[in-house]
Amino acid sequence: MSLLRQLWITVIFASVLAWLGSFAVSTYTARDYLQQQLLAQSADGATSLALSMTQTAKDPAMRELMVTALFDSGHFELVRFSDLAGRGVVERRHYGVESRAPTWFIRMLPINVKPGEALVSDGWNQAGKVTVIAHKRFAYDALWNGTLQLLAVMVALAAILGWIMSRMMRWIQNPILEMVKQATAIGERRFITMPEPRVVELRSAVRALNLMVEQVKAMFAEQATRIEDLRADANRDAMTALPNRGFFMGRLRNELDGDDSAPSGAMALVRLANLAEVNRRLGRERTDALIRAAADVLRELAGRQEGQLVARLNGADFAWLMAGVDTVQAAEFAASAARALEALHRHGHADQTPVGHIGVTRYKRGDEIGNVMSRADAALMSAESAGRSEPVVMPDQAPLVARTHDEWRALLNAAIRDRGFALVTFPVLRIDGRHWHDEAMIRMRAPDEGAPWTAGQFMPAADRLGMTCDLDLLAVELALQRLYSHPGLIAVNVSPISLQDLRFREGLQRLLAAAPQAARRLWMEVAEAGLDQGLSGLAAVSPILSQYGVKLGIEHFGRHFSAIPRLYAQRVDYLKIDGTFVAGIEDNAGNQRLVKAIADVARGLEIEIIAERVHSEAEWNTLKELGVAGVTGPAASLRTQPSQ
Repeated sequence: MSLLRQLWITVIFASVLAWLGSFAVSTYTARDYLQQQLLAQSADGATSLALSMTQTAKDPAMRELMVTALFDSGHFELVRFSDLAGRGVVERRHYGVESRAPTWFIRMLPINVKPGEALVSDGWNQAGKVTVIAHKRFAYDALWNGTLQLLAVMVALAAILGWIMSRMMRWIQNPILEMVKQATAIGERRFITMPEPRVVELRSAVRALNLMVEQVKAMFAEQATRIEDLRADANRDAMTALPNRGFFMGRLRNELDGDDSAPSGAMALVRLANLAEVNRRLGRERTDALIRAAADVLRELAGRQEGQLVARLNGADFAWLMAGVDTVQAAEFAASAARALEALHRHGHADQTPVGHIGVTRYKRGDEIGNVMSRADAALMSAESAGRSEPVVMPDQAPLVARTHDEWRALLNAAIRDRGFALVTFPVLRIDGRHWHDEAMIRMRAPDEGAPWTAGQFMPAADRLGMTCDLDLLAVELALQRLYSHPGLIAVNVSPISLQDLRFREGLQRLLAAAPQAARRLWMEVAEAGLDQGLSGLAAVSPILSQYGVKLGIEHFGRHFSAIPRLYAQRVDYLKIDGTFVAGIEDNAGNQRLVKAIADVARGLEIEIIAERVHSEAEWNTLKELGVAGVTGPAASLRTQPSQ
């Protein structure tokens, strides 16, 4: 039983006791008073009748007339004249009590009226005695009316008291309900604070809850900062603050085998010319300054284009990953880098020219990482052999067919109209090898009837045309349809852009409401890239997913570890660690510490951790030791049969 209900029962019980006590005291006091009044009335009637009869003591007819006249007044129950021997000479009596008061009331409160007596004289001699008893019906009527009035007053007071108590209860209940909401929010992994109430007894409890929330927030922030530091130590070059070789190789592997990566791109290797000689001539400090200046130049150029990455591979070598660019664009970027590096000589950072050499190669999704690196290295060697700063570009494949916005719009609209999309699934396994769920990827039927297009081929165009919402809703619809005919769980990918679209949220609500049973087996995951502006959309869609039992996850997680507390507050159920941090983790102690820290924090927040793009058993076993809950990638696909 709730505290407020107990308080209400206590107040009602106390009020009823007070009313009963007041009723008893008032009623019995009134009855005693009425009995005294009836006695006085009886005595007055007897005295008056005896005085009148004394004047006509010898006339029996007058005595009888006087007795009858007094009785007929209706105020007396008994009027009697008796002789000296006590025998009744004249007597008039009412039998029964004719009162408006109910019988149970009369039986519960009997009124005993004492008779009034007076002597009748005949000269100096006594002629008889008059006995008069006042009628009790008037007393019962008065007592009943008084009781009803008292009850009415008590009911009115009870109503007023109830209204006052309701207001007071609500005043007390509001901070209690806020405390309940705060405690519920903490259980739902949302950390909110509330203003301190004016109720003194509750103020200390609210203050303690707020303090606990702030401490939990501080703890999560500290853990996120520690994880961010671990990521920097494990994947960042100390001198230039660029990503290191391990991080770059993991990112390149993701681009080559990722379903949602661009279908092709370019990679450049940049080498500072004769760095050992430069170090001998200029000294260590100026050489380090040259390396940092070159890193700043490359970082600034790559930062102008979304999705590009520059890393330092070793002392003199840098790598530049340009996803989604063609040969012409790659050549332009490389030429800009060459000019910027030559500017370092003019500004005094270098004492020779060329400052560096650049080799560029093209790649396509599915290439072997070793082949791509070999081609880039061959291009770099050609640039070094030429002895000039101009980059050497070695294209690997013919450029893809370029399409205009109007052509893409027509293709996508036709595919949506003709239902030219399908889902393919890849297994996600628990760390012990048991099947967990399937990750669904959307495919588009190619207009030339060739191999279906992956998301990386058509989604960039959909983003530019504002059609992402339509395709994401279609992917959710296809996943729900698949769940009707397939057992198990399915995770479908949606874009962070769609989360901020009211049309997507309304459409998602309709789809889930139409298939509540299938929705309980649906997982929805969003790429971490884009969540910088999409957290508000995540907060808006999270209650919809919770309502229908849909799990929410973040895929390709790894850039913003400091966002874990905020993701926790949005009821995120799982995180998929980006394959960049998984590649070669068995030999990377820094990434091992990083993943271990993420797994430890996530375990305390009841968030599952899944590793993406696991290629080898060595990576799998290392992730198992680090506390990762599940894996996906080529190694997982090898352990299970295709789910299609």
